Amino acid sequence: MNIENGLIEGARALQPTLRQASAQIEHTRRLGDDVFAALYESKAFNLQLSSVYGGGGADPLMHLEVIETLSAADASSGWCAMVGSESSGCINAFLEPAVVREMLVDIPSAVAALTVVGSGQALESPEGFSVSGHWRFASGCRHARWLGGLCTVHDKAGPRQHDNGKPIMRMIFVPVEQATLIDTWHVSGLRGTASDDFKLDGVFVPTRRTFDLFGPRRDPAPVWRLPVSLRFAMSKAAATLGIARGAMDAVMPLLTRPSFASTGLAREEPRVQLRFAEAQAAIEGGRAYLYQSVARVWALVQGGDSLSIEAVAGVRLAIVFAARQAQIAMNLVQELGGTAGVLEPMLDRAVRDLNVARHHLQLQPHVMEDAGRVLLGMLPRNPFF
Repeated sequence: MNIENGLIEGARALQPTLRQASAQIEHTRRLGDDVFAALYESKAFNLQLSSVYGGGGADPLMHLEVIETLSAADASSGWCAMVGSESSGCINAFLEPAVVREMLVDIPSAVAALTVVGSGQALESPEGFSVSGHWRFASGCRHARWLGGLCTVHDKAGPRQHDNGKPIMRMIFVPVEQATLIDTWHVSGLRGTASDDFKLDGVFVPTRRTFDLFGPRRDPAPVWRLPVSLRFAMSKAAATLGIARGAMDAVMPLLTRPSFASTGLAREEPRVQLRFAEAQAAIEGGRAYLYQSVARVWALVQGGDSLSIEAVAGVRLAIVFAARQAQIAMNLVQELGGTAGVLEPMLDRAVRDLNVARHHLQLQPHVMEDAGRVLLGMLPRNPFF
């Protein structure tokens, strides 16, 4: 068995455990110790980390499939695995091997969690940076050993700028003990992700644990040739598809009950059969478009080609479309569940989880607008498109 086949088999094997723990994860707003250990052992937090460091070394398609599979069983677990893998992947791509080992190998069960949403300032010195700021949406921060935040770089004269006038930015990583975690994640869905805020106040960060998130990669592996913002976005779409699939799994038992509208079972009604088929088609349609688009750009970078803005736009379009199809499927499943669906915990939780996930910045209409601009021969408005 190759490593990648083992990753997806491991994710499938975890599904019963995650389903059983899902209610407790939501109640405590944390991944339990047993769930964390199982996910870590399966390399779920390190899917994109090179096998040289003990990670999964997954290619983009396998990464999507594992996140989708985990999210179908428990959305918070899948989301935390996604953020952990994105974070360790960035550490792998941008930092020196000795630093990668220091952060993710030498410390037992070390997981990283980064966020780009916040207002951090990194005051530069010869040895590193003095960092202060406040960041939001640090999913997985309650089980992380490292926290990452995007900062603007300052010197004594103020913010530093590139020659084109844009601010110089750095991603910094600090041990979680040096941060103040703020319990802000009181939401209806994805409750177990603990996507809380954190603050830093004058924390020294050595240069070796910082990098330009949108700059050149140190690791030459083809996977890192995909734009980092695109990799972040792809996995969000996979998570939404998984959540919708989990909802379909949850509604199935309800359809084996007697129908109020007939003398048979609910699943024997044509309207139920039609809606269930439509939900299946919505998920599979969004999924096929997403995976096809990702496979296309993955083949390009493996061949040594750089991605054109048109190629990136094609994937961006598929990402938002997949998330929208997941929502269409969820609406159909809710209709099938009816009143009973409100009282079915797994289905109710999936509805709320997807409602939060689909509001992520990477899945919003403005992304589709920028894809349309590119299709019409214009440049996107978002500089990180």
